[in-house]
Amino acid sequence: MKKTVIMMLMAIAPAWAMAQENIEADIQADVVSKNLWRGQDLGGVSIKPRAEVRWKGIYLNAAGATGFDAATKEYIDVNVGYRAPFGLNFGVGTHWQSGFDTLNRFLHFKSKETGHHFEANLGYTNKYFSLQAYTTFGGNDFKGVNGDRAYSTYVELAVPFRLAGIDWQAVAGVTPMESNGWYEAFDSGDPRNNQIYQYYYADGFACVQAALRATKSINVANFEVPLFVEFNTNPYSKKAAFVAGFTLKPFQKNCCKKGCKQ
Repeated sequence: MKKTVIMMLMAIAPAWAMAQENIEADIQADVVSKNLWRGQDLGGVSIKPRAEVRWKGIYLNAAGATGFDAATKEYIDVNVGYRAPFGLNFGVGTHWQSGFDTLNRFLHFKSKETGHHFEANLGYTNKYFSLQAYTTFGGNDFKGVNGDRAYSTYVELAVPFRLAGIDWQAVAGVTPMESNGWYEAFDSGDPRNNQIYQYYYADGFACVQAALRATKSINVANFEVPLFVEFNTNPYSKKAAFVAGFTLKPFQKNCCKKGCKQ
């Protein structure tokens, strides 16, 4: 019996070691002067962490945003999917955002109270562009308080290019139809008109994000720290913001200097 167990362990160990060698993982955190997400203004200065594990094209990632004041909304994304070698990707995930549930409970899934928006993603990426589409199929996604499911959809095109020694990215995001909505109270000074109807994206086909980002890496103690600035607009809401930030990503040493070791 002992010999059988030992032989099984000896057979499993190489396969387990090979599997571990094929697993890749990344972690990083962005620090931004303004928290923007798909054209939505979620508040001020924020930390946006991200972690991902990959194995043979299969990925599991989580991302989020936490602000420095109570007025800044928070969100948590969790996604699982597959990226094919030729650029196609697909997956499912949840986007949880504070404010939809008055108690801001992450582990609360009642459809018209939860902060979760469950969505499917389909996209294609190559060296010239990335095109991604996201459609909500579950969670708090309804037209009005007692309306039908909205299937809120967001489509984004990102085009990277390099100019004057700086990495640039132009982004355009649209929604093809009316997204979910809700009544939001505010102090208008008139008790007869103290609420307004808000849309997750827009009330119909609209461009909800048009942005241009410039990124330049700087060297800090042999680490590359990407510094970026972004001019971000939402043509639908007629709002704009000029954002600055930087990315912290461990174990990315700049080895251009003589004598630097991995």
